[in-house]
Amino acid sequence: MMKFFTKLALPLLLLSAATGHCAYGQDEEAKPFDPEKMRGEIFECRVSDWTQDDYDRAVAAMFRAYEKSYGAKIRKGEKGRVGIKVYTNSGAGMATPVELTEAVIDQLERRGYKRGDVTIVDMSRRKLRESGYLPKISQLREGVADDFKGAPVVDVESGKYFNKQWFYDNPLMPKSVRGAQPLDLYNPELRKSYLPVPLFLTVDFWINLPMITDMEGLGVCAALGNTSIWNMSNNDRFLKTPANASMAAAEVCSIPELRDSQIFTILTFQRGQFVGGAVFNSRCTFSENIILMSANPVALDYIAWETINKYRRAFRFDEIDPMPALLNYCRELKIGDYDIGKMKRTIVSAER
Repeated sequence: MMKFFTKLALPLLLLSAATGHCAYGQDEEAKPFDPEKMRGEIFECRVSDWTQDDYDRAVAAMFRAYEKSYGAKIRKGEKGRVGIKVYTNSGAGMATPVELTEAVIDQLERRGYKRGDVTIVDMSRRKLRESGYLPKISQLREGVADDFKGAPVVDVESGKYFNKQWFYDNPLMPKSVRGAQPLDLYNPELRKSYLPVPLFLTVDFWINLPMITDMEGLGVCAALGNTSIWNMSNNDRFLKTPANASMAAAEVCSIPELRDSQIFTILTFQRGQFVGGAVFNSRCTFSENIILMSANPVALDYIAWETINKYRRAFRFDEIDPMPALLNYCRELKIGDYDIGKMKRTIVSAER
């Protein structure tokens, strides 16, 4: 097995795991967040269009359905902050819709958070800007704040938001140092991938808003890929070595502090890509009027894999077969199960 963190970080791991990240409650006494309780259910909502109003109604209905099933309401916790992980790596054509993110922030505001309490996280500041999560450079010169309409925006690539004790340690070296001087290969920093602290250490909980694409190595990149490969520094070493990517992604997703502070994933089918990986190609995209939500990212990625294969068959591309190893690795590490037949499917209405 590969190591997650340094020995120095282990006491922090144990301390963090013993504390609650999210507060639920309909009375004065907070109810501890138990993600295991909700991993056996998938919420499905069908929409007629993809306007802001459609997202607002769908997300509001899904929040209410989730709270009803859990038995208590989401409310502001001790840390008073929330993280949202979006996906913008493919650029504006395949980015998490800003309308979905707006709808999620609106529901959080209705539950006690202020807009400034919500931090949006992704890899590249440039791509976040291209995708509408940050204002244009010309607007900054006019005095516009460099955030998402009042919500702070964190980019992993800047390296400004890491804690040196929190990293994923894997012996695989970046492709860029292969052939380098022998002494370089003993540099421990080349084996480390740091995780953004604002997404899990400083928040009550965080919400995952991925998109669906295929990806060499993972097979399918959706909820699990957005949590792992597209959520840490030095990730090119896994992208360039596909045989190692699935295990690395599964091990990152199993880090208790990251896994147990994720309240749920909302997966929109507004647009997905079935060929081409992270490089956006509009000719290889699909759209279905469905939004899914679950605390089980493995089940959502299984559905995403089946959907990708459906469109690959229709357009006469080879299917992704066998099932991506990532799903089995994640099941073994207790992140979630992909057996859809054992899960409760709750249909949520977004009618006016």
